[in-house]
Amino acid sequence: MKAYRIIGVLVVAALVCGCKGKKDKESQEDTTEMARGTFKADKNIVTVEPLALKTFNKQLICNGKLEAQSKVTVQFSAQGPIAQVNVRDGQKVQKGQILASLDKEQPRRQLEQARLAFDKAEMNLADRLLDYGYTLADTANIPADQKRVIYINTGFIDSKMALENAERTFQQCDLKAPFSGKVASVRGHVYEQGGQFCTLIDDSRYLVRFSVLETEYGFVHVGQQVLVSPFVNNDLVIKGSIVSINPTVDQNGQIAVTAQVPGADELMDGMNVRITVENSVPNQMVVPKSAVVIRDNMEVLFRIDPETGHSLWTYVNVIMSNTMEHVVEPNKDRGADLNIGDLIITSGNLNLGDDAEVVIQE
Repeated sequence: MKAYRIIGVLVVAALVCGCKGKKDKESQEDTTEMARGTFKADKNIVTVEPLALKTFNKQLICNGKLEAQSKVTVQFSAQGPIAQVNVRDGQKVQKGQILASLDKEQPRRQLEQARLAFDKAEMNLADRLLDYGYTLADTANIPADQKRVIYINTGFIDSKMALENAERTFQQCDLKAPFSGKVASVRGHVYEQGGQFCTLIDDSRYLVRFSVLETEYGFVHVGQQVLVSPFVNNDLVIKGSIVSINPTVDQNGQIAVTAQVPGADELMDGMNVRITVENSVPNQMVVPKSAVVIRDNMEVLFRIDPETGHSLWTYVNVIMSNTMEHVVEPNKDRGADLNIGDLIITSGNLNLGDDAEVVIQE
């Protein structure tokens, strides 16, 4: 009897497990069907533009360095301790602005003494002229030889030169900017002896020095436009022009080129920059760089098939490039063909295949 009970329990358990497994299987199938019903394949949304013959800006990109066109070391001509400093590194100044001043007490006294000596000599000159029957107003009528002797004997010439020197020394106590620009490397400080004070940079324009390979010599010419961009700010692009080309090739097979660009607050003397030299090449098949992708280690672009509206795999050769565009031609070795007016897919082509259904984005 006990054995029958055990067999009954096992039969009931088997029936329960069977029902549960059937329900789990049915639930899994229902979930799969729901997933299939909600899944939709991604559409190949693309943008296009018609192929046309355009003027292509062929570019030569080089690295170079900025150099201030005018840069001088400003120093005091007079001697004495510095009494006042009016500028700091990086400050912009105008031509004639006082950068710093020496102590003027002693030069002022020397100037006053020179003025007194000159006044005394002038009175002696007046007295001596009276002896010859002349006045100061008659000096233009005195014979040159006689006038020179009178001037020397009265000390008038010496006193006049001493006064001019004293005035010049007093004026040189103020160190003035020889041109408008930016102050750099201030070395003088208050109470130190005058001497070299700072460097003044004309930041209104800069020279850009760079080199091109001997094989690229025909690509550049004087007057040609260049685009200059500092490495610290690629968004800043300044237009300039080539002003000179060194007619020699150095030991590395390079030719030195110099361009000129207008100044800007973001530019500094000695800054490293990127130079882009452009030449216009007319009547080229130009496409955006995004239109060309790599398939089977070859360059490919996709067109819109005018009959099916699907993508059309087209092998091309890229013959020239710049930062934004390619110049392409059909790869004849692969049986490719390109025609003016073809709709070229410019985006949405990274995972695109041949004869794929596409939706053109408006």
